[in-house]
Amino acid sequence: MWKFTTLTRINFHKSKVRYVEIYNFENLVYVKCLNCRQMKISFKCLGMFVGDNIRKSTFWNFVVDKIRTRLSIWKDTKLFMTGQICLIMLVIIVLSLYDFSFFKATTVVYNQIRRIQAKFLWGWDFEDRKIAWVKWDKVCSPVEAGGLEIKDIRYFNDALLAKCK
Repeated sequence: MWKFTTLTRINFHKSKVRYVEIYNFENLVYVKCLNCRQMKISFKCLGMFVGDNIRKSTFWNFVVDKIRTRLSIWKDTKLFMTGQICLIMLVIIVLSLYDFSFFKATTVVYNQIRRIQAKFLWGWDFEDRKIAWVKWDKVCSPVEAGGLEIKDIRYFNDALLAKCK
């Protein structure tokens, strides 16, 4: 009853094979049989690296680099404090939401992102270092408590992980 007008074919030259928990010899047999390439154990799927160790800071380098490059685009522009706060909140939320909802980041990653946020907010450069007039914990506190309501990345990560459970 079903009629297909087009034939579906797999392009084995573009395909990759990787079996988990089998020996490398058996994996090579499957690769030769299907006439395709062998996939490395760590690969990128939907923008995330699968198979890497999430406890290493090198796993999180792409997130930190994305945040650094997006905020560095706006570094030379003259923005009011409210514009800087909005940019910090939006960039952190948008760029880290997907990754932080799956994995718990390390303390090194938290500190790197917090340092990038603080440098952007207070306008630090490589040559001159300006004074941070308020502690970062106070900056992250709600407006009612006298803060700027910038999300603390550690609590943001914990909240996203608790939401998924």
